[in-house]
Amino acid sequence: MYAENTSPELMDASTDELPPGAVLFQGQYVIDNIITNGGFGITYLARDQANGLDVVIKECFSGAHCRRYRSTVRPRSAGGQREMSKILKYFLKEARSLSTLTHPNVVKVHQVFQENDTAYMVLDRIQGSDLLTVIETGSIQRTPGWIMTLSLKMIAALSYIHASDILHRDVSPDNIFINRDEDPVLIDFGASSWISDGNTKANSALAIVKDGYSPHELYFDGGNVGRWTDIYSLGASLYHAIAGASPVDSQTRIAARAERAPDPLARLAGNFPGYPAGFLESIDKALSIFPAERYQTAESWLEELRTLNGYKETDLKLIDRALGIKRPARPEKLAQPPVSSEAKKNQTTTPTLKGKDMALDITGLNDVTGLIGGCLVDSETGMMLAAVGGGKFDLEAASAANTEVVRAKNRAIQMLGLDDSIEDILITLGKQYHLIRPMEKTPTIFLYVALDKKVANLGLARVQVKKVEQSIAI
Repeated sequence: MYAENTSPELMDASTDELPPGAVLFQGQYVIDNIITNGGFGITYLARDQANGLDVVIKECFSGAHCRRYRSTVRPRSAGGQREMSKILKYFLKEARSLSTLTHPNVVKVHQVFQENDTAYMVLDRIQGSDLLTVIETGSIQRTPGWIMTLSLKMIAALSYIHASDILHRDVSPDNIFINRDEDPVLIDFGASSWISDGNTKANSALAIVKDGYSPHELYFDGGNVGRWTDIYSLGASLYHAIAGASPVDSQTRIAARAERAPDPLARLAGNFPGYPAGFLESIDKALSIFPAERYQTAESWLEELRTLNGYKETDLKLIDRALGIKRPARPEKLAQPPVSSEAKKNQTTTPTLKGKDMALDITGLNDVTGLIGGCLVDSETGMMLAAVGGGKFDLEAASAANTEVVRAKNRAIQMLGLDDSIEDILITLGKQYHLIRPMEKTPTIFLYVALDKKVANLGLARVQVKKVEQSIAI
């Protein structure tokens, strides 16, 4: 048992932040002052003694799970050690990935190191103001030409980080810094995560949402997060820069959609003169409430903008450069030992799953109180293998979460090395519950059930859905 609370030494513990004058990395960096103390990290202004330059240092520090004794970071309790280890693992992975990036519109990470039982990344210090301050103070005239150049540079930055299999997950005006040359720089990758296998499924230990800028999928654990998530957040940031006010938050919008009410977000197109035809429409598309309706990649957004008239030649060159980015080579799969001819002869293969070849009975779902409809889905192919109910359940309202949530959850479990399984996933949208239950032996196939929120008994429904799942031989 970790006897932290009874240790006389720890009663004399310092505050969470390192004090001014503290040194790191064998004295190379000296802390000047604290910039911010967020939920998962502390950011400092420091001086690099090797070259005399000011730098920014981010420390992995989750206040909910750890505290500081002198300079060392320790868990708040024995139970906090596991969460601390998990967050540190993600921080190091993302910091090392970020340190490989070199792009004029992405903050540069110069060094990553471990010290004080935690980890640090050293970043450029950017002179200027964040976009939120620029909007609020009017310190820069946000002409259509300025907005268009800003937009292209930020879309190109997303294209670049996505090509390196990194999602930002916290794009917002306060994380877009405008330097002294009025160039935007994407900063604060504290919530970033990696795209695990090129199929745009993300897993992260850290979750941050910002009303107005975070899409719906970031508001619940295991949401349908991918490149389109950053695209929504950038669209929302550009919307704020153009309209002067942040967009209506995605939770309000999804609730209105579930109620079949009009989208409360006012469109940009047709309301702001001076932009090329199609430009404002592209931001409106990036802000689509459902992921499938947005641009799926930053490149597809740029390709569409490339067809528009009204750009400066420098902007067209910027688009061409961004679309010419070479994708980093993906690591090869681990080599497998050769299989002998005798082994091949005795080897059995799993037949491809085909709906017509199986007698799949899910009619037991009709006994579920409050059932609107249900189906059995193969997430690898998108094929609906069986269905019951009147077909009134709103698959669009579920925003494809029925496939993406299950697959993202399973990857998270595999990547964290947890010996765990997913019983089911519940999503609440408007007047409906959406219950998703992966098959225990074949988690890429799952039952998706929509229930009337007023009459459903969730506890009983879960038992009944489990019985149906166990009756299906897959």
